[in-house]
Amino acid sequence: MKEEGKLQEKKDYWYAIRTFYCKEESVAQYLGSKGLEHFIPQRYQEKLTSNGERIRELVPAIHNLLFIKHTLSKQETKDILSRCPISISVLRNKETGKYTQIPNDQMVEFRAICDPNYKDTLYVDQEVAEARIGEEVRVIRGQFKGLTGKLVRYKNRSYVVIVLAGIGVMVHIPKWYCKKINSDTSNP
Repeated sequence: MKEEGKLQEKKDYWYAIRTFYCKEESVAQYLGSKGLEHFIPQRYQEKLTSNGERIRELVPAIHNLLFIKHTLSKQETKDILSRCPISISVLRNKETGKYTQIPNDQMVEFRAICDPNYKDTLYVDQEVAEARIGEEVRVIRGQFKGLTGKLVRYKNRSYVVIVLAGIGVMVHIPKWYCKKINSDTSNP
């Protein structure tokens, strides 16, 4: 029974996959056909139709990026990814060269702030997100209660920033909804 628990614990992570030429939706269809759970961050975009009507459509928020949940063995996953008819690359750890593993709890938070129905979300490069000065906080009220990230100011508004797989996601959350996480635990 312990072995089964360990196996389940090891599978509780995701991989980030880069595509080329905005083919993330085609790759997602291929992965779905192979039974792999996947996630593409999306947002709504307004579009004008040929007859002048405005429609909202769901589009990828970050082109060339999607995530797959690790549910198969590493070899089975590698085999499926190697047979993908579209060019892809899996993000790798710079030191080990192995696939970067994103813990499930981080993906749960990431997926929550990538909700396309929430309008106050910005997607930025990792460097831009990390360059912003701020404090580590936990959201204590509202729809993102429990979320942890860095509270920053941008265009005179408060945002909580999460960095994952080379991108930063900034979600507008009033600062009074946040509580500073004490990084100094040496004080009694």
